[in-house]
Amino acid sequence: MITSLDNKTVKQLRKLHQKKYREDSFLLLEEELVILAKEKGYLKKLVYTGKKPFDHDDEFEVSQDVMDKIAMREGLSFIGVSKMIEGNDDYGRRIVILDRLQDPLNIGRIMEAAQLFGYDTLILSEDCADICHEKCLSACKGGIYTLNIVRKDLSVEIPKLRKDGYLVYATGLRNNTKELHDVHATEKMAFILGNEGSGVREDLMDLSDDIMKIDMRNIDSLNVAMAASIIMYRFRI
Repeated sequence: MITSLDNKTVKQLRKLHQKKYREDSFLLLEEELVILAKEKGYLKKLVYTGKKPFDHDDEFEVSQDVMDKIAMREGLSFIGVSKMIEGNDDYGRRIVILDRLQDPLNIGRIMEAAQLFGYDTLILSEDCADICHEKCLSACKGGIYTLNIVRKDLSVEIPKLRKDGYLVYATGLRNNTKELHDVHATEKMAFILGNEGSGVREDLMDLSDDIMKIDMRNIDSLNVAMAASIIMYRFRI
């Protein structure tokens, strides 16, 4: 059992709270995520205190003080370290594209909704927030392991999607913007949602097939995760 707060491994695990140290692995602080990572074959390390939850090849026991130190929160009985996940180009029928989102909590909530409504792929712009941030992981309800997630240069990827038969809709306000209820579902669709403050970039709107908006009353803006959920529900599979 590791009881020293100055242990080398403990210090290495604590570093995983910072993005710059998450080159090939990231920290799992939710028990459900640790179990899912084990089931999917992504669990690298199991760290536990007290009763061991399951057997794992790379496991070690720590005191509760050390567990609290690693997790930077109190009372957890086991945590894990996951391998980094790589997406693929098999995008499926429904895609959500996120342009420059900066709040990992918003991304996590969008990932949760994508699973709920049968979406296949999440494409992130290269400057989106880190999906391995604990806020995103806590909100995504396992989406990091069940969705196909890739980072791409959207100015290059959107034309490729259109060439591959996807209808690409950006969200925003222009003179020709369509109401959500006027857009009809097709076999392959992709939806672009933009930065929390500035929305979808103008050049990405220009690359899209069309622009659409959600009809709203009494308020003039929606949280991006809520907007994404409404759109995904409307065009769910």
